[in-house]
Amino acid sequence: METINKPDVAEPISIPAAASPVTTQKFGTHLDSIDASTPSPKAKRRTPEQDLIDQFVGHLNVHLDNDLKICTLFNSDCKSKTLADVEFKSVSNIHWVIEAKSNDSTDRHNTVHKIFGELLKETGRTGRPDFRHAILIPLESVNFYSRAFQSIKREKYLGFGKLIPIDIVFMSSVAGISQLSWEALYDAYSKS
Repeated sequence: METINKPDVAEPISIPAAASPVTTQKFGTHLDSIDASTPSPKAKRRTPEQDLIDQFVGHLNVHLDNDLKICTLFNSDCKSKTLADVEFKSVSNIHWVIEAKSNDSTDRHNTVHKIFGELLKETGRTGRPDFRHAILIPLESVNFYSRAFQSIKREKYLGFGKLIPIDIVFMSSVAGISQLSWEALYDAYSKS
């Protein structure tokens, strides 16, 4: 695996790869590299979000769609201060910026509001030409988030999705990943 270590102000340093086309790049952290197929080295401070991220990145590493399969992994750490929770360049050269949230936590209702704040924060970061915004949630949380988002007027919710713009909502489970549009996430919960 090729590893690129790039501090906030230094130039990238490339280390020759063994046989893998997947690369890892970390910004502003003491970690030299992370193998995205293994759990985060910060295992002692596990969070539901980090577990979700690790599972998702594992699925992306072997994904058949080159728009989603990871070529260069910039970050897969939910505690990063300089990058999105999951940030990577795909085999087809799409730069993905993904914020992960899980309802499997004590502050699950706060995660609904945090999605908006995290996505707004990502729009202020520079140096990312041609990237796509997305969110990542557990598959089993779709109704939870949909129901919570339905407390927002639909037009405002959809307007936020256009303002960012949010290209896709990824859902991860043990079985794999699936996708919804921002609008479909809002509409997923039915009161009937």
